[in-house]
Amino acid sequence: MQRPPANGLNLDFLTELTILLEKLEDDHSCRGMILTSSLPGIFSAGIDMSELTLSENHGPEHVTAFWQALQIFIINLYKTHLVTIATITGHAPAGGCLLSLVCDYRIMAAGNYTIGISAVRAGLFPPAWIQLLLADTIGRRQAELSVLQGKLYSPQEALKLGLVDKVVPETELQPAAESELRDWLQVPDAARILTKSNLRRKLLQTFQHNREREVEDITRFVQTDSFQNNLKEFMRNLKNRSR
Repeated sequence: MQRPPANGLNLDFLTELTILLEKLEDDHSCRGMILTSSLPGIFSAGIDMSELTLSENHGPEHVTAFWQALQIFIINLYKTHLVTIATITGHAPAGGCLLSLVCDYRIMAAGNYTIGISAVRAGLFPPAWIQLLLADTIGRRQAELSVLQGKLYSPQEALKLGLVDKVVPETELQPAAESELRDWLQVPDAARILTKSNLRRKLLQTFQHNREREVEDITRFVQTDSFQNNLKEFMRNLKNRSR
């Protein structure tokens, strides 16, 4: 990923990522992929919150289109037949953490970085299927504590929780990912793909059942004065911290 300054997920970037994933899936010589970032110290900051800021030229229809694009890419990555290894090169809050969660294996760089589903810190609620995905990964109680408080974890804390599978020095990140991918590709594709499909079927069914309602709920929620006020304050604080 390379969308400075922080690989924020906006409508155009999500569309590009979706098209790229489709191309990889259509390439029969491609059996796996490594999701990484070329930006120093950051994997992805998650949702570009300006996509949720309402204005005369940026109304609820845009929020709906953006959220649908987010759903499409995240779910396509979650259910892809490709082996997916996330190399978490730095900070991965909120949607950045989600990007790694839907991959098959997660390797994080050691360092002064954080990761977690921190949406509530920006005044946004994580949809039910994201909460279930986190619970499947780290256990229900830890998931509750995580999403309700918008917790962010250090690499070692994330490893202990099971939020990531391995932590290595930054210089070893890419070799570790390539080695892990080779190990995964030793498993016959047909058996692996069917097993992955079975493991993820229940969560995918939950998502599909609530998909349209989720978009409606998010679009409605984003239009509230309380959310817009919280968002302005959140973005103001981000701007001040970056100075």
